[in-house]
Amino acid sequence: MCLGEGQRPGVVIFKFIRMAQKDLVSVTIVTYNSGRFIKRCLDSVLEQRYPNLEVIVIDNASTDGTIDILEQFGGRCHINYNDQNIGFAAAQNQAISLSHGQWVLTLNPDVLLLPNFVQSLVDAGQIDAKVGTVCGKLLTIRASFDLPEKQLVDSTGIYFTPMLRHLDRGSQEVDHGHYLSFEYVFGATAAAAFYRRKMIEDIAIRGEFFDPDFFVYREDADVAWRAQLMGWRCLYTPLARGYHVRNVLPGNRRALPPEINMHSVKNRFLMRIKNMTPDLYRRNWFSITARDIVVVGACLLREQTSLKAFWYLARNWRRVLAKRQEIMKRRKAKDDYISSWFSYSPVSRPAHACSRASRPRLARSIQVRFAIVGTRGIPARYGGYETFAEELSTRLAARGHEMTVYCRERFPQSVYSGVRLGYLPTIRHKYLETIAHTFISTLHLLVHRQDAVVYCNAANAVFTFLPRLLGMPVALNVDGVERQRKKWNQLAKAWYRVSEWLATWMPNAVITDAAQIAEYYRQRYGRDSEMITYGAEVGPVATDEVLGQLGLEPREYFLYVSRLEPENNALLVREAFEKVRTPLKLALIGDAPYAADYIRQVRSTADPRIVIPGAIYGQGYRELGSNCFAYIHATEVGGTHPALIEAMGRGALTIYLDTPENAEVAGGAGVAFTYENLAEVLEMVLQMPEGEREMWRARAAERVRSRYSWDRVTDAYETLLTRLACGAG
Repeated sequence: MCLGEGQRPGVVIFKFIRMAQKDLVSVTIVTYNSGRFIKRCLDSVLEQRYPNLEVIVIDNASTDGTIDILEQFGGRCHINYNDQNIGFAAAQNQAISLSHGQWVLTLNPDVLLLPNFVQSLVDAGQIDAKVGTVCGKLLTIRASFDLPEKQLVDSTGIYFTPMLRHLDRGSQEVDHGHYLSFEYVFGATAAAAFYRRKMIEDIAIRGEFFDPDFFVYREDADVAWRAQLMGWRCLYTPLARGYHVRNVLPGNRRALPPEINMHSVKNRFLMRIKNMTPDLYRRNWFSITARDIVVVGACLLREQTSLKAFWYLARNWRRVLAKRQEIMKRRKAKDDYISSWFSYSPVSRPAHACSRASRPRLARSIQVRFAIVGTRGIPARYGGYETFAEELSTRLAARGHEMTVYCRERFPQSVYSGVRLGYLPTIRHKYLETIAHTFISTLHLLVHRQDAVVYCNAANAVFTFLPRLLGMPVALNVDGVERQRKKWNQLAKAWYRVSEWLATWMPNAVITDAAQIAEYYRQRYGRDSEMITYGAEVGPVATDEVLGQLGLEPREYFLYVSRLEPENNALLVREAFEKVRTPLKLALIGDAPYAADYIRQVRSTADPRIVIPGAIYGQGYRELGSNCFAYIHATEVGGTHPALIEAMGRGALTIYLDTPENAEVAGGAGVAFTYENLAEVLEMVLQMPEGEREMWRARAAERVRSRYSWDRVTDAYETLLTRLACGAG
């Protein structure tokens, strides 16, 4: 350091002392019968390349020779010996109170650090002043401190599930050199957590950083939750690497001492009472309650020694609630932000894009696993749900998300446009096919978990609670008011009526595709929904291969596309067209698996102008919509019909049955008809000047471009599903 002009030596020395104090890192270690590990641990700490360390060790009355080992380090470490075991949390508080560094590294005695561990933590802590905690990458190591043949990840930070379980990110994964990005995570395991002094002082309750009521286990998760509530962040750096002997894992609970298991149960509820916000409980009550039932049941039936946890809570509830009051009084974080961290899969945020101001940007920064259940599957070969499943899943897959669509029909490949196809059997029956396949798909989901699931069809509402029991969030796309379809008998209509009610509370979110349907659920059930329409491409397709096969000429035919079922009124369209004198043809495109009698009625025509080839998909379907004289949409049940907006998007002159839902979609960009006057409307359209017909076509295409873009639909679903996956349902 050089003296500047006018500076006095005393001032410079004072500044140097302040700089040294600022750079000081305090390492705090609590030992209790840690003789197997402590020497190797302290050696790795004292061999750190970071020069400005103080090491403080608190021994909790060890009896295994730990004290003899600690005495060897007396000249290099500050060591305190307690005459009784006061617990990890209280002993760490004791060590922190004796420390002087601006950063405190809490360390378990069974951790071994690589030489640049502390330096990497210090460097990472400078990235953001709001970072109160930094954690590195811990790998597993044997109790002998020998590396295992297969290297496993121990922790890259901690995360919470919607059940309020806290887990180590990456735990027991084979280390393939992943987790290589600087990321914000929920918190750090206290086995090797780097805390900023300013945060320690800011979030301490009654002068205590770790809560002594915890004694041991979960105290680090409690600190992480409290820090998030008070506006602090935790940063993961891949450059700080160490090893940890992990004894406490969810899978080896039965091998742990009863006292540890009791504290685990006690601290689960302590942590919740102190930190859980009403909003977080509202969003995740189903998962939380399910887990609580399991925990209490296990204590009653096979782990009675843990029942003492509830007695502890009963005796100390006043003190615990007082701590909660203080935490909530000082809380800074908003509900959405806190809830977003509680997800079945680990949530992290890149250090350069941690703001939640933009939902789509957040969604793009988190690649997650989504599944679609309840359709016939993809590629789309049936109806609107299948078109929706194909368009949404392929677009989300292109954005980097892992997509699975459950299918009834087998496709030659197991992957379609980046989407996994899950083939499962069903019962081939008009009334059982959908719910049977959805039930089987749901059972498969319970084993092959996803981060969020989209169920299609209100009839499947009854199954949505099963994934939620295991912490998987669910959105249900109810489409229209399905019970109004003429094809259903009274039993099926009753099932749909009950399913509508179930849809309002069983899934995390109910999705409607039209304002009319959203208003129906609001008025009838008092439930707001996520209103997300379907989408369509804009622009015509130029090929004419299918037209030639069907004997059609461009602009010389009316087009009708739908499943040939009574509520879609194909027979009404055919009979109205037969009354119209025109050389133009009518192409009735569609089919249905359980409507043979109705299809026979539709086909029973002697009019040579009418072409009924069955269902046509893909490029041929798009070609028909691009070249028709006009498109006739006669469906009377549903919300946003894909066939309607697809025809409009291809610039077809659109003639639609005047229902509130169809009128909402058309939005003044089509010509309405009633059940009684379709023939007259067809005559009117035929007599229009060509310029007026072109005006209607342009208006229809613009309507879809501005309102029914698939990109907008995908953005909306991506944001919703990512929010659900992040626990902010």
